[in-house]
Amino acid sequence: MDHMPPRTPGEELRPSELELLTLLCSGTDAESALARQQLEYARWGGYEFEDCECFLISFTSKRDCRSIRHGGGPFSTVDVGKGGEHLGQLNLWVVGGYLHPVDYIPWENDPGHLPTSENYTLEFVGRN
Repeated sequence: MDHMPPRTPGEELRPSELELLTLLCSGTDAESALARQQLEYARWGGYEFEDCECFLISFTSKRDCRSIRHGGGPFSTVDVGKGGEHLGQLNLWVVGGYLHPVDYIPWENDPGHLPTSENYTLEFVGRN
């Protein structure tokens, strides 16, 4: 877990979080375009798990957002690597038509910190 000052759900997303979300919403299909539109209203929603940097996405109001059609499972995936080694996958989920959690599934060789482009190679795999 990062050691930055405590945060309250509803606060603005950090630049590194917004960068990850922008990459996760970078598909060229219509549903990805809706996801990018939702990013304009997205806020930090808290941590999904106490011992993990994975985070939830919340909205102060959803009335300006159009719902995303997605049948379940991760909405999109980014491969995470470093030095040519594949270390895990970053997933964006849609729940009830709205962006909700971001999770990172590290493989054995990664300590499991939420990746950023500053420390990792991030490659958009696609929309699921």
